[in-house]
Amino acid sequence: MSDRRPIYAIGLNVAVAAAYYATGWLGLQFPYYGEHVTLVWAPTAIALAAVVLAGPGAMPAIFLGSFGLNVTIEPTHPGPAALVALSNTLAPALAGLAMVRWYGFRPQFDRVRDAIAFLGVGVIATGVLTATAGGVSLCVFGAAPWRDFPTVWLAWIGGEAAGTVVVAPLILTWLTMPDPSVSKKAGFVELLGMVVAVAAFAASVVAYGNQVVALPFLVGPLLVWLVIRAGLRAATLAVGAVTLALVVGTALGSGPFIGRAPRTDMVSLWMSLVALGSATVVAGALLAERDRALHLQKRLLGELDHRVKNTLATVLALAERSSDDAVDVDDFRARFIGRVRAISRTHESLARSNWEPMKVADVVAETLAPFGGTGTDHLQVTGDAATIAPATVAPLTTVLHELATNAAKYGAWSENGGRVAVEWARTGDQSVSFHWREIGGPRLCAEPTPGYGLRLIDGIVSHELGGRAAIEFRDEGLVCTLDIPGEPNRKPTRALKE
Repeated sequence: MSDRRPIYAIGLNVAVAAAYYATGWLGLQFPYYGEHVTLVWAPTAIALAAVVLAGPGAMPAIFLGSFGLNVTIEPTHPGPAALVALSNTLAPALAGLAMVRWYGFRPQFDRVRDAIAFLGVGVIATGVLTATAGGVSLCVFGAAPWRDFPTVWLAWIGGEAAGTVVVAPLILTWLTMPDPSVSKKAGFVELLGMVVAVAAFAASVVAYGNQVVALPFLVGPLLVWLVIRAGLRAATLAVGAVTLALVVGTALGSGPFIGRAPRTDMVSLWMSLVALGSATVVAGALLAERDRALHLQKRLLGELDHRVKNTLATVLALAERSSDDAVDVDDFRARFIGRVRAISRTHESLARSNWEPMKVADVVAETLAPFGGTGTDHLQVTGDAATIAPATVAPLTTVLHELATNAAKYGAWSENGGRVAVEWARTGDQSVSFHWREIGGPRLCAEPTPGYGLRLIDGIVSHELGGRAAIEFRDEGLVCTLDIPGEPNRKPTRALKE
């Protein structure tokens, strides 16, 4: 298959540049205060979303879109246009990269930390940087007098903040797949009712906003309904529709923010949109975290139930089988308690590792610690950094315990100077080859009949682990070779995934 990355990069840059230019040009066709001041500025939101989703590769498109738009507005001032385009590129690019790389930002907004990073870095920091750099550039090149810098700065940051907090979550949530554990399942009839309610509210704002100034407050219960039942995706879509109604109503002079000076009306609209967008994003993140916690709790309870049943079944099996070749009650007690304690140590180790895959070296050390000897050669352990899945840890622990117990009673550790060599290595097919070799034990006159412990090893490896076990009685001592499943190597993942 041919490498399509250059084609993808070109297509991405064309799409981002076109979207940036088109939304900016459309907004400037309806200036509200002055010649180029719009009520809501969407291009910065597009730039921020592009960097978050595509990385630094979207920066050329942002610069071209911004430069082309500014040159279209002021053809005789290419210098200020280039500087403004540079600031309009660097600010959202730096903010987007900081969100992803420093804060591990997820564009689904399903964590509170994502909402806070977006509002603090994506909205506030981006707006301050672009407004400051853009205002200074305009004043330096004479496009605006220095006495108007506060007005330019306020208009710049207000329009960008309002546009970013509304448009960016809409783009990010709809261009990424939500976490299935937090997805909502509102029915068709309920979704239809939501659409009708949002449409009726938007129409009422445009038609009667100047008569009922408290009308925007009714959007609160509507958005709560949407976030809880339909999720953040639907809520951002509704916020976009409400924003469009408020902007159109304000521009036509019929919205709820009309009646004062244009500058005051504009600021009131911005504050309302920022509050609306921020509350929606934070509420969606809070509910997503709650849903994920409930989903995790349900899964953990099911897993706990499964593990408890398996553990009790294992203990019952050990109780029944430990008496098979026991000499007396004391021998049975020692066998049974030793095996149960080995399982207990396994669970303690898994709990400390949060039930994550464990290194074979840690499993060996935990299991063989009670069998430590005084000599330096009592136990020789060598191996690589192979890991095994949590479900494999308990069976392997039981196998090692049986081998160590056999060595202590009948094998190398039953004689002074006897030693055991344990080796393992990961093989190419994601399995682990494990070798147990005893040296210096009692000489064998004939090959002994394997007891219950050695038969247990073969059953565990073949049935529970799906591997192979080979046991040999050599002149120098017992040799056990195991081939067991390992944990596949994990590839590094990007922060956008969790």
